[in-house]
Amino acid sequence: MNMKKKKSTPLIACAVAAMVAAVLLGALAVACSGERALKSAGAGKDFIDEARWIYVALACGDGPLPDGVDAAARARHCATLTDYAKRYRTNFIEKSRPFFDEVVPRDAPGAVVYPFGGSDVCTTLATFPNATEITTISLENAGDPRMIPRDNHARQRTVMAQVRKVVGTYLLAHDNSNTNIHDADRILLGGQLTFSLVAAVIFGLEPVSVRYFRIEPDGALHYYTPDEISALEHVKGTRLHRAWVDLNYSVAFRNVEVVYRRKGVTGARGLLVHRHMGANLHDSKFANSPLLAHLRKKGKVSAMTKAASYLLWYDSFSAVRNYLLQNMVFMISDSTGILPHHAQAAGFEQITYGSFNGAFLANRGGAAAAELRVFWKARNAGPLKFRYGYSDDRGASHLLITRPRKS
Repeated sequence: MNMKKKKSTPLIACAVAAMVAAVLLGALAVACSGERALKSAGAGKDFIDEARWIYVALACGDGPLPDGVDAAARARHCATLTDYAKRYRTNFIEKSRPFFDEVVPRDAPGAVVYPFGGSDVCTTLATFPNATEITTISLENAGDPRMIPRDNHARQRTVMAQVRKVVGTYLLAHDNSNTNIHDADRILLGGQLTFSLVAAVIFGLEPVSVRYFRIEPDGALHYYTPDEISALEHVKGTRLHRAWVDLNYSVAFRNVEVVYRRKGVTGARGLLVHRHMGANLHDSKFANSPLLAHLRKKGKVSAMTKAASYLLWYDSFSAVRNYLLQNMVFMISDSTGILPHHAQAAGFEQITYGSFNGAFLANRGGAAAAELRVFWKARNAGPLKFRYGYSDDRGASHLLITRPRKS
């Protein structure tokens, strides 16, 4: 990619030194995850040039400004996005960091699985700063990075405005609504990759490899070659749920793998792999699927979810719930996580923080909400100074830790 010599201003400084130190300690056990990803990609086409364009021009990362970018528009865009990111750090990261430092085990697996998560790398790294491999799964698709408007200033300004609206909404609320998620899928170049790259800037990462893949029946990842992408050019992806949107780009761009390097950290210890997979986790789609086979290959994992529409409560999502109960060793969630009777039957104990009276969504109540209300009242471990996903029906923040029961 042709680049100007002028350096751009970073969105914000790298993550604080203490966070980086914690990352390095936790990365030692699984430091080779990033190297394995880079090697296994084989002949898969690397879209790092397009990702670097997004990283600098839209996510406001550090680096030479790409040729053809409207520098004045980018400066205005980044001034606003930088302000949003600073507010995110103040309102969420700085408030939650002491809590997570205390409750997340230092030996928690570096592989983190986040169902119903969109490309929420920000919350994942705030929760698990030691992560070396992050898997986010949702109905949203990664997006086609080739759609970047390299030399069209009018389209650049349009995309910048879209990113400020969608990503800015997330950073200011440190959460996403379905409306905002739908808007992200409609960004001209696809929202989930952009979300991931914005998180990278906030946490002091830079992309080194971006590849797209499909999941084989045995769970292995097949990275698309240039010829395969060309063959799928006119095969548009259909929506993964009736309430979502059809893709206006090739189905080849449904799943993405981004390998990041932590700034200032050399070797395998500095690598972080983020994979976002567009998938429907309903039992009819997920049970016995290649995605489930892939997740099982990871072995023991850390897990998280939030603002997940309470789907893990329902038997129609029992396959993903059972996967978590069989493979996770630690999980953080809001009330949309694992219900107490499911957790206890699988040998887990749960610790509650904050308060819970009823479900945030009016149509999610009944016995499950009543179970949680009684459970919270009997076991509250203390107040919660930040919101993690949904509040309850009275606006109260709450959080749930699920971990193996101590003998």
